[in-house]
Amino acid sequence: MKKIKLMFSAVAVLAVSMQSCSKDDDKVKGCTDASACNFDSTAGEDDGTCTFATTWYQDLDGDGLGNGAVSVSNCDQPTGYVSNGSDPADLVVVAKQRSVVTYVGATWCPPCGAYGEPTKEHMETTYGSDVVILNVQSGDAISSSSAFGPGFGNVFQSFVGSTGIPHCYWSAANHTMTHDGYYSSQPYNNSEADSHVNACLGSTLEVGVAAEATIDGSVVSVNTMAEFYAAAGQHYIGVYLLEDGVMASQQSSIAATAVTSHENVIRAAANSSNSLGNETMGTSFTANQTVSGNYTITVPSSVVNSANLQVAVVIYKANQADGISNAVIVDVN
Repeated sequence: MKKIKLMFSAVAVLAVSMQSCSKDDDKVKGCTDASACNFDSTAGEDDGTCTFATTWYQDLDGDGLGNGAVSVSNCDQPTGYVSNGSDPADLVVVAKQRSVVTYVGATWCPPCGAYGEPTKEHMETTYGSDVVILNVQSGDAISSSSAFGPGFGNVFQSFVGSTGIPHCYWSAANHTMTHDGYYSSQPYNNSEADSHVNACLGSTLEVGVAAEATIDGSVVSVNTMAEFYAAAGQHYIGVYLLEDGVMASQQSSIAATAVTSHENVIRAAANSSNSLGNETMGTSFTANQTVSGNYTITVPSSVVNSANLQVAVVIYKANQADGISNAVIVDVN
């Protein structure tokens, strides 16, 4: 009997020893990445099943295509959102009148460096997105005289019979376009600019506009949406490519020439068949009518940094320099 008991004990010890060697095989397997949607805090070994949040796009009209400019990141699909962000009809038009400012200057122009550029900067920092600035560099180190920008600026200069720069033009719906040059003290220049901008912002809104822009290689694609708040006749649209942060030596009449940053430089337009770069939207519109559009612009070789591109979409109620009604400016993503 003793021998039998000893043999049993040896077998038991061997069994326990064998069980202790298999503990690693008993680890709970699952997703061990804490940032994953299906993270399992009890898992001791990752099994490659982790899933992560998806970008969902707002789909206001329920057509299965969302607004690429309005998105959320979520593990589960939120109500009213879809995974496809390619629908221009989902752009949200904000009923806001903006002041559209066309600025004409040049790096070789001393008063531009002394007064024009600081006034332009004052408007942008003071009013933010309430002001859409179209910066024309008139045949200088930034834009050659044959580029689209200088031709665009010449339309405004010729319209009022001006040959001097710096010169600014302020436009809005139900506001007679005003213009001014800058050769005086900075406080005076800023005060005059404030007066012009506020007159535009206080005018009666006729049409709102929204946009989104993306880049693929050397092509910028733009989706637009305009909303008319009252019945209207023929309108036009201009879709312009702008570049921020263009560094160039700027002459100044009150300081030494210095390399400075030039913002909102107008580079190209979706339509290059005329100097204003605009095209018709239609001949008549009803109250509350929305009009969407799709445009492309090839990035010109003059662009210094594609990461600094913007798009301005301008609505005209007349096909001439003083016909601008409203505009919006968006980054290119």
